[in-house]
Amino acid sequence: MKNKRMIDSWNKIEPDSAADVRMLDAILARNRLGQFAKRKAFTMNKAFNWKRLAPVAACLVMIIAVTAIFGNNAGWFGSKVYTAELSGGTLSFYKSDDVGVGSLDFGFEATGRDLTSEENVILFGGLDVTSYGLFNPTNKTLLHVEGRTRNTKVILAAPGLPTADWIIEGNEETSEIKGLQVTAGYFITSANSQGVKNIIYYASFALNDVPMYVESGGNLEESDTWKSEIASVIDTLIQNGTPNLSAITE
Repeated sequence: MKNKRMIDSWNKIEPDSAADVRMLDAILARNRLGQFAKRKAFTMNKAFNWKRLAPVAACLVMIIAVTAIFGNNAGWFGSKVYTAELSGGTLSFYKSDDVGVGSLDFGFEATGRDLTSEENVILFGGLDVTSYGLFNPTNKTLLHVEGRTRNTKVILAAPGLPTADWIIEGNEETSEIKGLQVTAGYFITSANSQGVKNIIYYASFALNDVPMYVESGGNLEESDTWKSEIASVIDTLIQNGTPNLSAITE
């Protein structure tokens, strides 16, 4: 009897067949709605990946290219190239790595003296130069001259002789100025005790067989000043032509 009452009570709360149909329709409709939403979301994600990936990639390529160009010009990668306009072309100064030790040994003990203003005009034309010359003690010929004009050092030597007893190691790229091959570069020193860095510009070339070396530099913050000065000196030396070393004897 007790079981019969329980069964009757259960039957009263169990849905009838019509309710079953309604419940089933509702469940199926909800499932269809869920599946449609998933397909829609998948379609939107798929469209986003393909339609927007190309312009994003193009923008990234453009950013990388611009960064590379600007970074190179700004020296971000340690490869900045400074340029100066000369009357005979564009002179490019490439970054150098180090300064090594060379040799200025003539094989004998040279004699030396200050050159006169007239002798400086013979060698350097209109440049206001003070200089010191080294001579062969046997035949009195001029071997080597080191001069200075403003903040720029100018060195020249007899054909076949070195201009300096140091070697600057770095990029060996050259610029063509009035048909001459000019190797120019720069290097930046470490900061001193006051945190100041210096930049040194240099260039080497030959006027016929006479080798020449030019150097100028100072505080890195005044880089453009030193570059303009050395460029002006190089331009004048090239326009002067080959210096007549044989006109000067001890």
